[in-house]
Amino acid sequence: MLPANLAPLGVRPEPPPRRARLVLRPELEAEARARDIVARAESEARAILGQAERAASGVRLIAEAEGRANGAASVAAHALKLAALEKTLDERHLDRTIALARLLAERLIGAELASLPERITELARTALRETGGARQVTIHAHPEDARVLEATRETLGLPADAVRVQPDVARGRGSLRLDTEIGVLDAELAPQLERLSLKLRENLG
Repeated sequence: MLPANLAPLGVRPEPPPRRARLVLRPELEAEARARDIVARAESEARAILGQAERAASGVRLIAEAEGRANGAASVAAHALKLAALEKTLDERHLDRTIALARLLAERLIGAELASLPERITELARTALRETGGARQVTIHAHPEDARVLEATRETLGLPADAVRVQPDVARGRGSLRLDTEIGVLDAELAPQLERLSLKLRENLG
């Protein structure tokens, strides 16, 4: 007879029956809590990722807006510089135009006096009448005008010996200055030319 726990030769002994594992309630609760913690962590991670993406998008939008604003500011500044330059150029052009007009007026006066020398004599007569009866007069005039006045002293309305003509290179054609015993009369064309310049600026400006 073999012992009860020994199997005959050639026969495998049957394994002992498995015992069912007893899962305690605390273990189940722990697993549930772990799954809940993992789920919350995943949810929070997704939320954080979404916030990061929105923040990155916002930063891009801000950067793009700043870029557009800087670009617009640069264009505006460039436009203002161009406008200021155009204004400066316009003012310079206006100044040159007025200066040229004044120069042309002076040259026209000179040309007229050269072609019609009697005009300076007429100007001198008119100026002498303005002196109010002066007995002695010295007329300062441009050298070209002085030559004409010297030749026509007897026709100026005063005795020839009462009029002295003094050439003055500082005076322009048609500009006379009369020194008398009662005062000085300056028949200068410069103020009239200045008024012409101002009028041109008003009309062209």
